[in-house]
Amino acid sequence: MIRKKVKTSPIHPPDLTLLGLVVLLLAFGVLMVYDASVVESLSLVGGQYHYLLRQLAWVGLGAVGGFLAFFPDLRVFKTLSLPFFIFTILALIFVLIPSPFSSQIGGSRSWLALPIDVPILGSLGGQPSEFAKLALILYLAALFTKRKRAGEKGVRFLDFLFPTALVCGLIILENDIGNTVIAALLGVASFFFAGGALLQMLLLLPFAAGGLAFFWFFSSTFQNRIRLWLDSSIDPQGLGYQLRQIAIALGSGGFWGLGLGESKQKYGYIPEATTDAIFAILGEEVGFIGALLVMLVFLIVIYRGFLIARDAPDDFSHLAAAGITAWFGLQTVINLASLTGLIPWTGITLPLISYGGSSLIVTLVGFGILLNISRFTRRRSIR
Repeated sequence: MIRKKVKTSPIHPPDLTLLGLVVLLLAFGVLMVYDASVVESLSLVGGQYHYLLRQLAWVGLGAVGGFLAFFPDLRVFKTLSLPFFIFTILALIFVLIPSPFSSQIGGSRSWLALPIDVPILGSLGGQPSEFAKLALILYLAALFTKRKRAGEKGVRFLDFLFPTALVCGLIILENDIGNTVIAALLGVASFFFAGGALLQMLLLLPFAAGGLAFFWFFSSTFQNRIRLWLDSSIDPQGLGYQLRQIAIALGSGGFWGLGLGESKQKYGYIPEATTDAIFAILGEEVGFIGALLVMLVFLIVIYRGFLIARDAPDDFSHLAAAGITAWFGLQTVINLASLTGLIPWTGITLPLISYGGSSLIVTLVGFGILLNISRFTRRRSIR
């Protein structure tokens, strides 16, 4: 809920525990990307380091972004939240317009491709929908804070609904189901953290039902994923095959795993083994115990993030920290839940672990902001 501004101690070191865990997950992610991609890399370019080098380059870019987000005054993020939000909305619209600068990958028209080649990375581009999630978090945090300072009581339902619906609507048009779900849940979470009334939150149910109906009638991808969730045998050569191979990978890992580098499924059996399904390779190699330890690290990161939000120095940083932490947590839970068949396949990446550029870079920027906020908290939250 919206908090009053609290008296804070002078700037102190950031949450070093959170920083260490993020670096640990990043390092393990780079190792798993290399491990899962060796066979595909050899087949694609004749060398085993193709995906590793690209992942390291993205880690470097993300680290620079996180570093730049770590130092500014927190008011800078509030000031820039509206321009950032507008920019991402324009980018979301731009990728929907057929042009040499927009491309369709994996059935989703969500990729911005610029005619600029960068060493190692290749064509410069990315997914605006990944940046839209952070933009929505910061914009709603600034908006709710502004309403409170204007003397308004409570949080207005429409303040949250319009920006969230705008972002979700544009991502829906890109046929990107996973990021649509994440953006919608982030909007709801931000509304909740700002003190939205329970009755108002219940009003979201018709909107959720309407969104599901829209998906069902206008998205064949959504229909197929629901049907496959209920019966994976109906698409034995497509996504159904992938889901079965994921189950085989997780099952064959057993209690202790086959050992790092010993995955059998990485030999072309699991599509997207380095991205959405990388946890399957991880589970196969390190087993139930290793996978459980990785999930424990994710949980501690989420816990530390909410501690920072609890002790944030003002309303905006409180809402921003809570939103960034919720984003990390929701994306982690949804990736793992879809991978294990608890929910339909979403096609979103596992934060800090999966291969990918836009998602990794914007996630590290988000953690840079979170660590920045942790410098101004009451000391008890970072001991």
